Order: sequence, then C-alpha cells, then structure tokens
Amino acid sequence: MMALMIVRYDEGAGPRWAVLTGDAPAGPADRVEGRGIASDAKTLGELISAIEASPELTSTGEAVHFAASALLSPVTADATLVCQGLNYSDHAAEAGHHARKENLLFVKASSSLCGAYADIVRPEGVELLDYEVEVGIVLRRPLEAGTTVTADNLGSYLAGVVLCNDVSARDTMFGASFMQWFQGKSYRTFCPTGPVFYLLEPEEVAATVDNLELSLSYEGKVRQSANTAQLIYKPAETLSQIAAIMDLKPGDMVLTGTPGGVIAQGTPGLIELLKTNLLNDAARREGMRVEMKTLGRFLQPGDELSLTLRDAASGTSLGGQRSRITGA
Repeated sequence: MMALMIVRYDEGAGPRWAVLTGDAPAGPADRVEGRGIASDAKTLGELISAIEASPELTSTGEAVHFAASALLSPVTADATLVCQGLNYSDHAAEAGHHARKENLLFVKASSSLCGAYADIVRPEGVELLDYEVEVGIVLRRPLEAGTTVTADNLGSYLAGVVLCNDVSARDTMFGASFMQWFQGKSYRTFCPTGPVFYLLEPEEVAATVDNLELSLSYEGKVRQSANTAQLIYKPAETLSQIAAIMDLKPGDMVLTGTPGGVIAQGTPGLIELLKTNLLNDAARREGMRVEMKTLGRFLQPGDELSLTLRDAASGTSLGGQRSRITGA
C-alpha cells in the first residue's frame, strides 16, 4: 500500500468514505473522483484499523464522483483534539515569547470540527476572530502511559496528516477569567479540517511529517507560509510528552501549531494589559480589543480564507480549504 488520500463525504443518506483517484480538491466547486471504501466504520480510528487489517478495501470499491462541497471533516467527532501553541519561532516571537523553553499544550473541543468548505461562524460578542493554519497529525495506535515515541518508531503511532485551521476568538481566549484558551478555540466551526486525510505507510511517516508546506491567504494575500521542518517541538517528542499525561486512541489528532502571520500580536501594550488586569476580566478584555484593533482588521462576516497543504518531498498537493466568515 502506498500513501492514500482519504475523504469523508455526505451522499445524502449519511457519511461515506472514499479514496481519491484524482487530485485533491482546492475549492468547493471542484469535482472529486475516487473509489468508495466498503467499510461501515463510523470513525476515522475505525477506518484506519479496517484498512490496516484489509488493505484491499481501498482498491476494490466502486467509482464515485461528487462535488467537493459535499466533503466533511475526515477527522470524526469522537476524536480528542490536542493542540500545540507557539511551535514555530516566528509565531512565538510575534506573541512575545522569543525563547521557547517548554512545549505548550492545550485541548480543543471536537465539536469545533467542520468540513474544509464549511462556513466559519463568528460567535455573538466576538470581535477579535483570528485564523491559524496548522498540520494535524492523527494517531494510528493507542498512546498510553509509559510510551516513548522516537523518530524510529513514529510511524507505528502516527497514521497520517490533515490540513486544519485552528480558528481563535482572541477576546475570549485572553478576556475570560484566567484566560480561557479552551473556550476561545472551541466554538462550533472553529476547526475546519481536510479536505483529505493523507494516510501514510509507517515507513513514510517520519520523513513526510518533517517536510510539509502549509499556507494561508486572507483578503487575497498570503499571510502565513511555513514548512513543518521548522517546528520547534517535533511530533515524536510531543507524543512522548502527551503519553506521560493522558491516553490517546486511533483517530485522535494533535494540531502541531501555527506559523507566524496571525492577526493578533503580543505587543508591549497587550502584555502590560495582561499583567496589570489579570483579575479584572472586563478591563482586560476591553483594553485588549482596543490594543489589538490597532494591529489590523480581524475576521469579519463576508471575509474569505484560503489554506493549502503540500507534501514537499513528493510534490503531492493535499488540497486546500476555502472558508467564508458568517455572523452568528
């Protein structure tokens, strides 16, 4: 079996799985060509296990053709989503953390998952809506206490990668009591994922996850662009750290962090606001809204985002996301 691009789509009677036989879609109007996967797997973890047990599932299905607008998130709602923060040096610097000394981990609600072409809904009261293009890495096997992941055994634990947007409400993240990152990143539609899940052979994983190109454009301009070789804390080290804290199952996902270029910046004024108003939520929230709006225009209803992911080693495009911002 070689690397496969897996999609999940809505055919009207419920979600189905397919493996692409054509190019990965870049927009909702693109036509998707593939082979159906004859599996009753309800979750991505179940599908990964089914394909590993019966590889012929990806080569014997009937041809399917549909519009990319029917695509759903390939990562399913049962997944635990663990996120890394400030994991590219340019993003750490723009946030005011120039020297990273520890891996920053937090979680995001799986109900934030949505398809690559779904609208992103700006919640009522949110003024500082921001984007974060990221690579998601998906578990192949359980991650349990005592697990040590290395570059040599990484492919035993990781099944593949997927393009994600870790949408963030900055005023909720930093304005709620004691700075609620979970709340500010977990609103519904705040994790567009896909269009494809790139399922890799174990021996391909280490080299592939270290050479993926990701980008995000806003208002027609490239705002973020990076290669995963630039990650500060690599997947093997991160998975070992997570295993010391919690269990993960097949199909769970780690979002590996975003590169520089987000709208929010860690200005001296913002850092002072956070320090002096730690226990005054209203003052901190309103002060940061004033400060951050001097940096640029945050996401507004009607705006559009364009994201891409590419396997740089093979030159394979893993498709793109197109998201429109709507009001609540």
